[in-house]
Amino acid sequence: MSEAAKAVFNYTEDVAGELKAKGAEKVFSLRGLRLYECPLSFITWETREMIRAVYLMESGGRLFFSGGWGDQSAWLVEAFEIFRAENAAFRKDVADGERAG
Repeated sequence: MSEAAKAVFNYTEDVAGELKAKGAEKVFSLRGLRLYECPLSFITWETREMIRAVYLMESGGRLFFSGGWGDQSAWLVEAFEIFRAENAAFRKDVADGERAG
């Protein structure tokens, strides 16, 4: 399956045709992203390790590297910012769903 068909935000004619021809079924959806393969196989080893570091920082209340935020790697600061934004969006989606339901 092509990379474009494995994770879909917007269906093109080519992607829709490929998914139909292969009989692919959606296995996971999250806020507009549809995965047609196992989410764990979609995430690289490096991404898993990055997620792990961010979760350790969040749950432990400590930074990954010694020092302050200025001593953290740029990729780690960005990953933490993405985590916080996605976590806030998820909590908002849950709260909106509870209000609507």
